[in-house]
Amino acid sequence: MTWTYERGEGRRKHCWKRNSAGFEPSARGAVGKCPAHISDAEAQAILNQGIEVKEADDDSYPARIYACHDGVVYEAVPTRPGISYHGYPWRGDLPGRPPLPAYVWRRLEKQAEQAGQLQDLKRWMKKYGGQ
Repeated sequence: MTWTYERGEGRRKHCWKRNSAGFEPSARGAVGKCPAHISDAEAQAILNQGIEVKEADDDSYPARIYACHDGVVYEAVPTRPGISYHGYPWRGDLPGRPPLPAYVWRRLEKQAEQAGQLQDLKRWMKKYGGQ
């Protein structure tokens, strides 16, 4: 299935002026920031190459979608369930975050390896993976 990437009208929470992904502190914890150079079209392509994770086998749409781009793990969540998603850099070391499922990690590694970015992914996970 093809999903729509949706930034959200006027939404700037996950954007900044840097050309690298990262995190900014906030009162509720770190907020993932996407690189400034990623266009909505590129974000849509990343989303649709992602690994879909459903909460139950009979769900009609994924609860989360994960992708690796430039060695960074991105997580997308529904904005309009069954239609669109909003993504941001994933961080596994935040309180209450479960680790990535093993099958997701294996597929992210494969994505990164095919793109020649496996070492970048490993650095990201060492810094932010919480493992």
